[in-house]
Amino acid sequence: MDSRSGSEFQQLPKAELHLHLGGSFPKEFLFSIATKLQQEQIKESLELISQRIDYNRAFHIFGLIAEVVNSEEKLENGVHHLCLSLKKDHVHYVEIRTGLKNLGKGPEEYLKAVLRGIEAHASEQFKANIVLSLQRSSSLEMTKETIDLALKYRDQGVVGLDISGNSTVGNIEKIMPELIRAKEEGIPFIVHMGETPSEIDQLHLLTQLEPKRIGHGVYLNNEAKEWILRHKTPLEICLTSSVLGKMIDEYKQHPGFDFFRLGHPIAFCTDDPLLFSTTMSQELVYAQIAGMSKEDIQQIVKKSFDYSLEAL
Repeated sequence: MDSRSGSEFQQLPKAELHLHLGGSFPKEFLFSIATKLQQEQIKESLELISQRIDYNRAFHIFGLIAEVVNSEEKLENGVHHLCLSLKKDHVHYVEIRTGLKNLGKGPEEYLKAVLRGIEAHASEQFKANIVLSLQRSSSLEMTKETIDLALKYRDQGVVGLDISGNSTVGNIEKIMPELIRAKEEGIPFIVHMGETPSEIDQLHLLTQLEPKRIGHGVYLNNEAKEWILRHKTPLEICLTSSVLGKMIDEYKQHPGFDFFRLGHPIAFCTDDPLLFSTTMSQELVYAQIAGMSKEDIQQIVKKSFDYSLEAL
C-alpha cells in the first residue's frame, strides 16, 4: 500500500458497495485449490490486466476462475476467505455481486452456498449482503429464475439486482418485462453504466429501472448525466478498475470527482480486488493522490454506508 495516509485509511470503517465475487476471491485461496497450470494461467492474466489491456479482454479471467471454483463447497469456502480479507481491511459492510451459476446442483444451491459463506461472519462489526447480477445478454429463463430467487431470499441476505457485464452485448429489451416485474415487487436495482462511450441504452435503463446507484459512470451522455444529477443517484467510483480497464488514463480524470464537486453523492469501491490488485484502503489512497483532501475522503467513506441498498 502507498504510504500516503494508507494506515489511517486502513483503520477507517468502510462500506464496499461495488464488488464482484468472481473477481474478488483472495489469490491465496484460489492458488490453494488450483492446479499448477491454472495458477500460471491466472498469474498471466493478472499480469496482462496490470499492463492496462483493453477493457473487454479482461473478462476472460472470470472463466479461468470459474474453472477453479467449480463446486458449491469451494464457492462457500471462497466466500469465507473473501469475508476474512475484507474484515482485515476494516470493511464493515459489503454488497457482494454475483450472477447465478449451476455448479452441479442448480442456481439456488449456488446462492445458498454464497449465503452460507457470509453467515459465519455476521457480527456488529461486519455484515455482507448479496446482489444478484444479470447482463443485457442474459436469457429470459435465467432472468426469471434470478428474479424469483431474489424475491425468495430477499429477507435472507439478497438485497437487490445488478445489471452488469459487457454493456455492448445483448438486447436488454428481451428481458425488460421481467426486470419491470422485479421493480414492481420492490427489488432495487444497481446499473453498470458509462463503461464505454458506445452504450446506447443509458437513459432508457435509468427511466425504466430507476436504479439506486450507478456503477462507474465514466462515459455518461448528457441526458443520463442530467437524470443522475436530478435524482441524486450515488455513483460508485472504482479508480483502479477505471485506469487498468483503460476507461481513463489517470485517477484524477475520473468524472466522479466532478460530480463530487457539484455536491453529488459518490462512494469509492474496488470492483474486483483480485483482478486489479487493490483494496478499499488502497482506493482511498489513490483518491488522495488524485487531489482529494483526507477530510473529504473520510466524509465520503462515512456517508457510503447510507448508500447501501438496505439503507436507501
